Amino acid sequence: MRQQARHTLVSIGFVILVLSPWRPGAAGTLREEAVGYRTQGYEAQRRGDRESAFGYYQKAAALDTTYATPWNDAGVLLEDEGRLEEAERAYQQALALSPNYLEAHANLAMLYERMGQKEKAIYHWLKRYQLGDMHDPWTARAEERLVALDVLKSYPGMKGRIYNRRRLVEEELQKYENTLEEFEAVTEAHGYGP
Repeated sequence: MRQQARHTLVSIGFVILVLSPWRPGAAGTLREEAVGYRTQGYEAQRRGDRESAFGYYQKAAALDTTYATPWNDAGVLLEDEGRLEEAERAYQQALALSPNYLEAHANLAMLYERMGQKEKAIYHWLKRYQLGDMHDPWTARAEERLVALDVLKSYPGMKGRIYNRRRLVEEELQKYENTLEEFEAVTEAHGYGP
């Protein structure tokens, strides 16, 4: 009960900080301060000090109400604590501020899978896949999840995209291998090899 009251107070404090009035004329420094608080929060999270991390994320979000990253980071903390609905709202807020935020799409997709909400998970995995760079490992992860969720049956156009991406990646890897072989042959021919 006491823990729940503390979480409620922290959530209320977060809302109050976020709704505090913006100070004109300090836009550049506000973002810098917000990034600084977010960095401190991330460091606290890495040390295992979740409460301090959450506080820093709250300060960062309050200082710059257009900064999506602290919302995503807070969502991760909330999800780890099993506060899934609050985590969902935090991820959604990050996406409201930055609709193409790749990490928030991936986090929300994983959360929805955890919550058993397959269609919502598919939506965010699709967004993560479509917005991601083909060399990004998380784009490949989104592809894996889409295949595992049987998206190819529901969205037949995805099959072509997925296999096309895989083909392009394989072609680039082959080009890299060829270039490496050529380099080794040239260096060996000129006696530059080990």
